Amino acid sequence: MKIKLIRTGGFIPVTKVAETDINLSNRELLSLLEVIRTDPAAYKVKDGHCYELKVGESSTPVDLDKVPEKFNSLFTKLKSEMKIIK
Repeated sequence: MKIKLIRTGGFIPVTKVAETDINLSNRELLSLLEVIRTDPAAYKVKDGHCYELKVGESSTPVDLDKVPEKFNSLFTKLKSEMKIIK
């Protein structure tokens, strides 16, 4: 299945996107999303970046500081492959 990491915001608002195929079961994916989901009550930094993970038609705001070690390489790869979209 394909996942897409989307970064928005920043001092100069630019949207960046990276996409890759993953081999996770639905259960593993739901578990990952539950762990990295952004807390709606979390303080938002002015001019900070916001990330969301899109799987199929579903989109979830995520906190990349909460990524479990098991998935660090996946998110490092996605962040390094981000491209600006217009």
